[in-house]
Amino acid sequence: MKKKGTKESGRGNWREIWHFLTKIHLPFLWIFIAFLCNFFYQKVMLILPSVTAGLLSGSLENEVLMDAIWFYVLFTIVLCADIAFRTPAQHIAARNTRRAIWKRMLHIRMDYYDQHNPSDLMSTITNDTTTAMQLLVGWMTGFLPAVYYTVSAVETISTYNIWLMVSVFLLLPIKIIYMIVVGRMNYKTQAGVYRRIGGLTAYLAERVRGLSLIKTYTNEKKELENGEKAAHGLFHANMRVTKLQCVITGIDTLIGLAQVMIVMVFGVILLQRGDITIQQWIAFYMFSGTISNNFSTLIGYWTQLKTIQGTLSRAAHLFMAPGEEKKDFGEKKQPENMDIVFEDVSFSYGEKKALDHVSFRVPEGTSTAIIGLCGSGKTTSISLMERFYVPESGRVLLGGVSVSDLTLDDLRSHFGYVQQKAEIFSGTIREIVTYGLHREVTDQEIWDAAEKTGVAELIRSRAEGLDTPVTAGGASLSGGQRQKLVLTREFLRKAQILLLDEPTSALDAAASRTVQEAVFSLFPGRSKIIVTHDLSLLEQVDQIVVLENGVLKGCGTYQDLQENCETFRELLMAGCEKKEAAQ
Repeated sequence: MKKKGTKESGRGNWREIWHFLTKIHLPFLWIFIAFLCNFFYQKVMLILPSVTAGLLSGSLENEVLMDAIWFYVLFTIVLCADIAFRTPAQHIAARNTRRAIWKRMLHIRMDYYDQHNPSDLMSTITNDTTTAMQLLVGWMTGFLPAVYYTVSAVETISTYNIWLMVSVFLLLPIKIIYMIVVGRMNYKTQAGVYRRIGGLTAYLAERVRGLSLIKTYTNEKKELENGEKAAHGLFHANMRVTKLQCVITGIDTLIGLAQVMIVMVFGVILLQRGDITIQQWIAFYMFSGTISNNFSTLIGYWTQLKTIQGTLSRAAHLFMAPGEEKKDFGEKKQPENMDIVFEDVSFSYGEKKALDHVSFRVPEGTSTAIIGLCGSGKTTSISLMERFYVPESGRVLLGGVSVSDLTLDDLRSHFGYVQQKAEIFSGTIREIVTYGLHREVTDQEIWDAAEKTGVAELIRSRAEGLDTPVTAGGASLSGGQRQKLVLTREFLRKAQILLLDEPTSALDAAASRTVQEAVFSLFPGRSKIIVTHDLSLLEQVDQIVVLENGVLKGCGTYQDLQENCETFRELLMAGCEKKEAAQ
């Protein structure tokens, strides 16, 4: 039974890989041409003994020499053509694979990312794809030609009885100098590739961390375009490497073949002296080394299959991950209002219960604080509102309509989102505050919003103004400045429901007060749902939802809960004690 399970698992792995390969666009035309070039190269290699025999016959007539020269020119052209088509095919395949993976990652359910390391995902889309496509395309273009040559060469050489080892490296010093010069050129070119890889990895890492923001603003299409631009830059850098490799291979091959011709001429002299036979010379020189190399190559291809399986399995797993539902809703339903209702909602992360039969209502235009200790289900509640997750039981309603009956674009268009650490992507201030806005925004609109949020002074203090660059995560800004930029973005977005996940937890007291004032003054008439540990906020909201270990302990005004909810009183007392200890 165990063996059977293992076999089935193996087959399943290859099935996943096959499913993955059907979702990407391999450059089959490039691969086929590269295959033909490789096959023709092996055919030329099989002709080599007859050309060599002409030289080793002792005839140095012009006709024989010209035939040999033309043959080696053809040999070089065929070899360069193989690289010229095979290597771009590898890069194109890697580019298309990255695009397919990134597109898939943008549409995978959020619970998948709760269970997987972001670094591994970055490695999958950068390193794994490059390695896998190089090996896969190399295998597709090289395996059958290598088999053909090995079988044909073995059949030919089987007629010879002895092997002769001769080694002459008259051009070795020239080759060493050439390798040093070329090595420096290759290093500079490869460095450009590594920089592009680093830039692409940084971009993707940043976006993966902010996937909830991307999804909230339904900005998947724009992010797909941005990801393609970054991947295209890497593609062009790789193509520059390819051009250099073609030149390197051509020159290297010519040096090697010049060495061969010198050795052959030297062999003719030995033959004329009677020191060796022409059969011995041809048997060794034309087949012994190449057959040995091809046997190693064939063994390497078998090893590559396992490597391909290992590298592609992680990417293939992404395509088996559950995606966000994209069903056909027919006639679209529209919420009657912006009331949010939880009806007996339960949800778990694996075996851990996050919410247990929770019911409450957030009326349109009101402010609600969701409080509780860490792990009580606060953030899970707002994630369910945006349908990042799907309840195990019960329903989440928006305006009397289940969120599952609304398209993701329609649902999330009603929400704005302010996170604990003010999720900011790298770019200019203008790009940050207009992120996810699917409309044209004038500079005047931005300045008006900035004046209201209190960030206009910061912008004016920078010489570039709205074009001031901001590093990834807003590292060059204070926590309060980042939150003000995010609030500016939300002010421009004009979403009817504002979700705030610990908006003041990372701020000092002064910045916290400023952000609080902005939240309640800038968004009148909009629903505000605030996940918070900040007790100073509680007296400003219309109602408070109290959670403990995923269970609803109370829902009401500050005064009602103070009178009737023991858990609320305990939280207040713990908060006061913490505040006193801090002072």
